[in-house]
Amino acid sequence: MSFSVEGDYFEVCNCEVSCNCVWLGTATNDNCDVLLAWHVTSGSKDGVDLSGLNAVMAVHSPKRMTDGGWKVALYLDDRASAEQSEALGAVFSGGAGGYLAGLGPLIGEVAGVQPAAITFEKSDGSLHAEVAGALSMSSDQLVGMDGQEPAVITNAPFGAVTQPVRQARAKDVSYHGHWSADFSGTNSFVTDFRYEG
Repeated sequence: MSFSVEGDYFEVCNCEVSCNCVWLGTATNDNCDVLLAWHVTSGSKDGVDLSGLNAVMAVHSPKRMTDGGWKVALYLDDRASAEQSEALGAVFSGGAGGYLAGLGPLIGEVAGVQPAAITFEKSDGSLHAEVAGALSMSSDQLVGMDGQEPAVITNAPFGAVTQPVRQARAKDVSYHGHWSADFSGTNSFVTDFRYEG
């Protein structure tokens, strides 16, 4: 089993900017609702091309994410063939191994894995993703102290991606799928991702 995928990634959560969970601290609310969106620009698993496909994960976790007991829902691009959907699900659930497999022990309940119409848009530091009928999430990158480049966190001890993340602010986030969460003006991280396994 081998895979390599890369592309665009952003997450939004209900923590105040900046998220305390990546520093192994407790969420700024009673729980953490975090939504993760991936757009594969290129990559494949076992020869199955995944370029151009999207995946979104919704996570509801306790106040300290590292305590585990996460409830998760995974949405897979409904444009994928059956073979692509299986490969996409294996990669982004961590089932295929690699970096995301390390988050597996934290998951207490898989609320669902399902195909969905997913859109992923990126322009000038702003990102937007939607899962039809369930989720809408948007993010704007923050500019650092130089007034030009984004604010970057280079070596956080915890997260869904290995790369440095750019600090952003979530706006108009709504999830009404397996549970409900609505927030705006809270934490967001943006980066390029690369997973291999």
